[in-house]
Amino acid sequence: MEPRLVKPPGQDFAVERLKSRYGLGGCCSAEYAFSDFDQAKCKKSLTSPAVAWPSNLASNSRNWTECCSGASYSPLKHVSSPTFKAPNKQSLLPHQINQIYDELFQIHQKLQCETSAQQKFAEELQKRERFLVEREQMLFRHETSLSKMKGMEEEVLAKFQIIKEQHDAEVVHLTEALKEKNRECKRLRSSFDTLKELNEYLKKQLNEVNDENRKMEIQAKRVQARLDNLQRKYEFMTIQRLKGNSHAAHEIKSLKQEKVPVSKTCKLLPVMTEQLQWMPFVNSKLHEPFLKFIYWSLRQLEAGTLHSTMTSTLRRLGEDIFKGVVTKAIQDNSSEHSMENKPKTAAFFRSSNLPLRFLSTLIVLKTVTQADYLAQAFDSLCLDLKTDEGKVLFLEYQAVPVILNHLRISSKGLLSNVIDSLLQMTVESKSCSPSWKPGSNNYFFVLALCCFGPLSLISKY
Repeated sequence: MEPRLVKPPGQDFAVERLKSRYGLGGCCSAEYAFSDFDQAKCKKSLTSPAVAWPSNLASNSRNWTECCSGASYSPLKHVSSPTFKAPNKQSLLPHQINQIYDELFQIHQKLQCETSAQQKFAEELQKRERFLVEREQMLFRHETSLSKMKGMEEEVLAKFQIIKEQHDAEVVHLTEALKEKNRECKRLRSSFDTLKELNEYLKKQLNEVNDENRKMEIQAKRVQARLDNLQRKYEFMTIQRLKGNSHAAHEIKSLKQEKVPVSKTCKLLPVMTEQLQWMPFVNSKLHEPFLKFIYWSLRQLEAGTLHSTMTSTLRRLGEDIFKGVVTKAIQDNSSEHSMENKPKTAAFFRSSNLPLRFLSTLIVLKTVTQADYLAQAFDSLCLDLKTDEGKVLFLEYQAVPVILNHLRISSKGLLSNVIDSLLQMTVESKSCSPSWKPGSNNYFFVLALCCFGPLSLISKY
């Protein structure tokens, strides 16, 4: 950047004023013009500070300076006075030139000082300008950075606010969850304490029951032993009292013989239930004798009490007879080509053989407790009793007690079926008259009174 020359204000105006006062203007250029040599010499002397001025010029310049220093006197006024005459111009020309030289020299010095000052000032201004430009650019960069930082700060604050809200929500949620867990833990602790107390109470009660059970078992053994003694005593006294009566002796023998089958029957029934699964592989002619054996074994258990395991065995026996027994297919690998045999079945309740079906119906009525099975069994019994062969089988197997067991108020749904079965036996037939002999007893009429009579009559019995 080139340095600019700054002129002081009024410089051109002062030069023109001097020219006009001393007659050096454009109108007197021909009259006061210097030669080329004088002009070059003057310019050189004015522009070159190293050229020495003549002694007379120096003295004149000093005199000029002293004269100019006074406030009342001004040589410019004297020179520029319009009253001087033309003939004196040529005589005063060197002196005026010296004055002009002195004044121009002073102006030149002042101009040099001002020029150097202006150059220094310009350089300083340029330095300050460059500094300000750099400062401005730096400020622009800082402003851009600040704007970016402000945007980032707003974004960070927004994200921080979102994170803070999420954190607060999560803290609230976790606090609620913790409270709920604490409440649940308290409930579980209270439940555990309650269960613990209940367990301790049940343990204590179980120990008491076990102690009482042991006492009852000991007492039952004692009672059983006493009962056996009394029974043996009763048998002995009966034998002694009826010693000459053969009929009484026959009854005693029958009583002794009845004790053994009841205990043995309880042991044989599970075996017969398992043996029933193999009946499809047995000849069908043997099915009826096998069912007869089961039926009369069940009739032996009428008077005794059944254990829970025996009840489940009887229920399983009745269901197998009602549904029939089906065996799975067995592969025969003995032949060259493996052949698959068809599954074998043994139908008892749904058999086409009337004696086998009648026996199966009586066994189902004796063992099964499900109402739908009993209803189907009574329907089958009513159909079989419509024939004379069915009535003969009814009398042969003494089925009246089996039917009377279902003549109860608790099983009102089966009362109509029981009555229908008994009514079938009232129809006139060759085998009908003996049917009422086993049924005409006190037990039959009490049951009929309970089912159809008023409660006032039942209370008498």
